Amino acid sequence: MSSVPNPSNQSLRFPFLNSKRAFFLLFGSMALLVIYVFEVPLMNPNSPAWAHFAPKSRLWLLPHALGGTLALLLAPFQFSNRLRRWNLQLHRVLGRIYVGAVMVAAPMAIPIAAIQGPPELLMAAVMQSSGWLITTLIALYCIRTGNITQHRQWMIRSYPFGLVFLATRTLFLVPAIHRMGLLGIIEVVWSCVFAAAFIPTFVINWRAIFPLKKMQAAKAGG
Repeated sequence: MSSVPNPSNQSLRFPFLNSKRAFFLLFGSMALLVIYVFEVPLMNPNSPAWAHFAPKSRLWLLPHALGGTLALLLAPFQFSNRLRRWNLQLHRVLGRIYVGAVMVAAPMAIPIAAIQGPPELLMAAVMQSSGWLITTLIALYCIRTGNITQHRQWMIRSYPFGLVFLATRTLFLVPAIHRMGLLGIIEVVWSCVFAAAFIPTFVINWRAIFPLKKMQAAKAGG
């Protein structure tokens, strides 16, 4: 016997604010905050923020920043089912640009970290950049071989490695973390890299880990 939906429960739902939109709204707000606090000062060559970077690392900084920004801005469109249904060709073009942007931004983060320091964060930069590049290339391979399901899953794994940039800088603004100095920076960076590697797989498989009660009830009734 099928259950009848409870109208009172239906009225409590907000379909316009589902989990995907809430996620991108959160990270969109973080992006604006990070751009205002960290990136805008870099546009002024006389600012302390620009002087903080060594002359050698500045050579890598511009292509890294442009590639990373482009990837972060384009990725949300890749997760849009509406865009994919409306214009599949545009979805593919944006996907190719995203892959190209990652292939520029990810490797260049390593020499910047090696030149700029601190040395304690070099391996964190290597892990984040490698994770971002590898997951993106696997997603590309999957779509090229027609494996759409795995392509989507590896894109979900790819994007969080790019979001480490936003997450770490947002957390750096927390007063308690800011007061910890280098130790706080190291803990935040490694925690975000770990989260980028672990959380996407949990998101992909959460339905298998926590089956819906209706499915359990159907199995029990069957």
